[in-house]
Amino acid sequence: MNDLQTETLHRIIGRTMNIVDQHKCLAALAYARQYDIEAECRQMILAARLSWLTWHTLAQRKWQIENTRNPNKARHHDSIALREKYVRC
Repeated sequence: MNDLQTETLHRIIGRTMNIVDQHKCLAALAYARQYDIEAECRQMILAARLSWLTWHTLAQRKWQIENTRNPNKARHHDSIALREKYVRC
């Protein structure tokens, strides 16, 4: 796989699992099949999703650290139970 193909795939591949990014990944796989680089494309998709998941997890942890668990100090819109439910440990 040359540099042009690598850059093209990086620009096409979506990082999240939303419907738009899923279709972008399908388009990247279709492009990769034309040039017989499908295995490399799959690895790029998995790496992109892993990097997004890592960023998302770290952002959640940062959000959890910056906010308090003490209900007396919590902001009125800050749901401690909701935050604890969604933050990965």
